[in-house]
Amino acid sequence: MDYSQLLTQWALVQPEKPCLIADGRVYTYADVDARVESYARQLQRVLPERGTILIVRRGPFEQLVCFLGAEKAGLVPVLGHPDMTDTMARHLARVRHIRYLDTGSIEAGSEETMDLRDLCMGVLSSGTTGLPKLMFRTYESWAGFFPEQCRLFGIQAGTVAFTEGSMSFTGNLNVWASILYAGATLVMENVLRPKRWAERMKRHGVTYLYLVPVKLKLLLRTLDCAFPAVRTVMAGSQLLDGMTAMRLKRVFPESEIYLYYGASELNYITSLTYEELLQHPMSVGRPCKGVRVFIRDGLIYIDSPYHVQGMPRPCTLNDAGYFDPDGYLIFEGRRGNVVNKGGLTISCAKVEQALMALPFVSDAVVLPCEDRERGQEMAAFLVLKDAHGPAEIRSALLQRLLPAEIPRYFRRVEQLPLLGVGKVDDQALRKLL
Repeated sequence: MDYSQLLTQWALVQPEKPCLIADGRVYTYADVDARVESYARQLQRVLPERGTILIVRRGPFEQLVCFLGAEKAGLVPVLGHPDMTDTMARHLARVRHIRYLDTGSIEAGSEETMDLRDLCMGVLSSGTTGLPKLMFRTYESWAGFFPEQCRLFGIQAGTVAFTEGSMSFTGNLNVWASILYAGATLVMENVLRPKRWAERMKRHGVTYLYLVPVKLKLLLRTLDCAFPAVRTVMAGSQLLDGMTAMRLKRVFPESEIYLYYGASELNYITSLTYEELLQHPMSVGRPCKGVRVFIRDGLIYIDSPYHVQGMPRPCTLNDAGYFDPDGYLIFEGRRGNVVNKGGLTISCAKVEQALMALPFVSDAVVLPCEDRERGQEMAAFLVLKDAHGPAEIRSALLQRLLPAEIPRYFRRVEQLPLLGVGKVDDQALRKLL
């Protein structure tokens, strides 16, 4: 079983139902299936043998059509990040042993080394440092969790979901796959224009919203009315602070708000609701059904049946954390985002949360940095609602943090820079120091 077969099944059952809405245009299940079939035939004419194929497209609709078409043609698709150049794609194919490329024209890549039996797709890591990792999945490694995922987050046949950005970001791709599993509808946008997102949400009656926290904050800055039709707001990949959660609840009053902890290598690991988030700041919730989480030497370990090919059980993503007395997982960030100052271990994520609690801060990222005289330090990059200098910010933080936990450097930015997959571009921020 793969996702192209799932699409074809739904196209037979509900051909006229909206499947994907991209750039304001509605594509029914029959429309999408026909486009997928056309691309599959194109591939079969020139690529008669099974193999992996790296697909680079900028628009999410084209990404999904090519992804499904490659599966229908018997290939194993890998969606490249939209900012990937042809040269970068060829280099990735050569180093990661991807057999074919389609960057607008189809060409040979590199010799295949992976046993592709039972595999239906490949995924890339975000590639924030160095060359993205290539990982492979079976259909069951995601679809096996879909019944619980749909139940937990309220995905049904009548759901109209909204997301923005590239489908090479596995968070977006997973949400789309669960929407397809339910036979529901997905509204997609590919431009960083929150006002347009709001217009699309109103026009198409969106009931399910999935955005990373930095984009949810951008959306909140543009909204001037409530959206009572939205029943689920999903956030992941970053912590969601309590103040932002409360603002989301005012704008989406009938919704349940969820924060989840997951990974490209795995799937959903933990989740928590709005009420739990307010009661347990810094938490990413409790383990999902069928997933075991424990702490060893300060690191989070996960034992999950929903993982990429070859992933050991249990495994760690080198994220630091601990369980609070009520059994909620407290996320402290990647081991590299924990700073040691004078014997005090400081979580950059904790400092971010303290900054986000200040009424004049719209968004914040805290990163480790090196000071030639003092050793390990932290730098805070802030989106501010109004002018506040470093001295004022430090004074406000002293109400919430120890003196040693105050960042050494503060930089104001108009907007946090984002990678093509929608995550914050840490490297771009470090260049501001």
